[in-house]
Amino acid sequence: MESVLSRLSRWWPTAAAVTLALFGVLLLTIQIRQLHDGYQELASLREHGRHTTAHATVSTTCSSGVHDTTCDTSSVWLDFNDTSGDPVDEPEETIDGSLYVPDGHRDAEGRVATTVVYDPAHPDLAQAEGALDQGVLDLATHHWIALTIGLVALGAGISGGVAAWPQRRPA
Repeated sequence: MESVLSRLSRWWPTAAAVTLALFGVLLLTIQIRQLHDGYQELASLREHGRHTTAHATVSTTCSSGVHDTTCDTSSVWLDFNDTSGDPVDEPEETIDGSLYVPDGHRDAEGRVATTVVYDPAHPDLAQAEGALDQGVLDLATHHWIALTIGLVALGAGISGGVAAWPQRRPA
């Protein structure tokens, strides 16, 4: 009769490989869900959103390195009037974890003339019109590292599980 330790030592590599594959599936599932939610948010604005002119104030944060200075957008504030004429001055909400930065000529105050699209029931969730041009592949570029890790973990887990599957011992 085979001992418990012998069975554990035979099945340990397979169990580890299956765990790695399950981690990959979980990571891919989370990323796909986030992509779906971001796309649905954009689709809803495309279908039901109201368009109006606005100004976007783009704030950047810069850091200096040894050889260069790098600047990243830290916030985008949208300033417009909703359908009832009430002024709305809200930060742009991230879509799928990132901000859409309107481009164009900035005035002396750092504002860019743009068009916003918003849901009249929730004008504080407005987006610059250009953000609606993003498709699933555009949103996926925000997740490329996590998607790559998920695919590698899934592939390594499946390959490792097949390679580590213990041989049947003759009776």
